[in-house]
Amino acid sequence: MCCYLLPVVHVYAISTTTPLDPKKQPGSLYSCPVYKKPRRTDLTYIFSLYLKTVQNPDHWTLRGVALLCDSK
Repeated sequence: MCCYLLPVVHVYAISTTTPLDPKKQPGSLYSCPVYKKPRRTDLTYIFSLYLKTVQNPDHWTLRGVALLCDSK
């Protein structure tokens, strides 16, 4: 089993009128869901983080890759 490590990502809100469209971005982007608790439900979902990937984004979707938020 392989483990991929993601560096700490600091997230802050920006007010925009149009959402980011990952299909218009150069390269492959995986829309990774971020949850506030380990149990993945609609109630614990926060947002999606677009991560660059050299593989097809479906590769990560089929493996159920998600991130867990640690807010302090």
